[in-house]
Amino acid sequence: MLIIMLSVSGIYLVIMTFMTIVHRPGHQNRAWKTAQKKNIYYPPVSILKPIRGIDDDLEANLESFYRLDYPRYEILFAVDDWQDKAVKIIRKLSDRYPRIRTRILATGHNSMENPKIHKLDFMEKQSYGRLLWVTDANVRVETSTLKSLVYEYLGKEARLIFSPVMGTSSRTFASLMENNSLNFFTSGNVITLWKLFSIPVVVGKSMLIDRLALRTFGGFRYFKDYLAEDYLIGKSFKESGFEVSTNCTWVTSINQYSSLKSFYRRMSRWAKLRFKLNRPAYLSEIMLNPLILSLLGLILSEGKLWWLFLLATGGKIFLEYLNFMFVNINDHVRPVNHLLFPLSVVIKDAVFFAVYLTPFFSSSVEWRGERIRVGRNSLIRHPATCEKLAYEEA
Repeated sequence: MLIIMLSVSGIYLVIMTFMTIVHRPGHQNRAWKTAQKKNIYYPPVSILKPIRGIDDDLEANLESFYRLDYPRYEILFAVDDWQDKAVKIIRKLSDRYPRIRTRILATGHNSMENPKIHKLDFMEKQSYGRLLWVTDANVRVETSTLKSLVYEYLGKEARLIFSPVMGTSSRTFASLMENNSLNFFTSGNVITLWKLFSIPVVVGKSMLIDRLALRTFGGFRYFKDYLAEDYLIGKSFKESGFEVSTNCTWVTSINQYSSLKSFYRRMSRWAKLRFKLNRPAYLSEIMLNPLILSLLGLILSEGKLWWLFLLATGGKIFLEYLNFMFVNINDHVRPVNHLLFPLSVVIKDAVFFAVYLTPFFSSSVEWRGERIRVGRNSLIRHPATCEKLAYEEA
């Protein structure tokens, strides 16, 4: 039975590695590259960016959105209050690029709601674009990213376009693990499930959304009571008959200085959310961890299956290293990343196994310094208070 499970796991991981290499960053739809030479009407876009504090290399991340090759767009930022240190950086960029309409909104913090949705709701009401592009603070993009996403919207009449995520810029051991997790486990599954089974797995790092389609749900507020807003947005659009699509236009997530503690907490939170969203799918995730499966076989066989453990471990490291070489090309310049890579895979998978067990013992997650108990479909269950909105024109 163990051999069968490892065989199935190995086949899927090989397919996943192949899919990420074929659709790696910079190799999106050829039709888009041809379309750049044509005269296309691009509708106005509002870029919505929820912000809290200073993320790694925040100024460079935000500045990449001011350099987009797109005819008409605005950028809206939402912070908890005007004391947020990111406000100074945003104002600096808005002064540097006065032709790009910028708005900063101080939304307060309502702990009864999903904090990201709380901010998106206010930004949606203050924006003008036909399309809403939701991106996180640690996301960095190429000048052509928005045109590529909108081309998918125009060509497929898609109402929601999602993106694979490339984690990069590792400067610590934990950030190397986190970026590897994003590139292999997260984006690998996003691409494979879409390309092979047409299953849209929406990751909230980048979502291009048609405003009129969103209004049929009542706007972002429809999702305010749930923590896994990205998954539920994608599911709701799909079940309502709206086209959900991707042309594998990647966005970059800058993770430089993650710690083991922050990495564990983030993985634990995501694990508990996935457990609440789709339990059968979550239970099957253990199949993506052949290192742990073979370790269990080694223990149960009293050491007789040592060869299987070495084969599974070596195979997993090899596949993830291929992903690293083809996807995360920005980290190749640091030799230490190559030296630490095998160890990072082993420790990461051990952390994943520890994290994998947590939803069976706890339904609470750490979020913005609070403990939040989550129910079915990631429903938020805890009391809180509300604060009023303030905004300014930058």
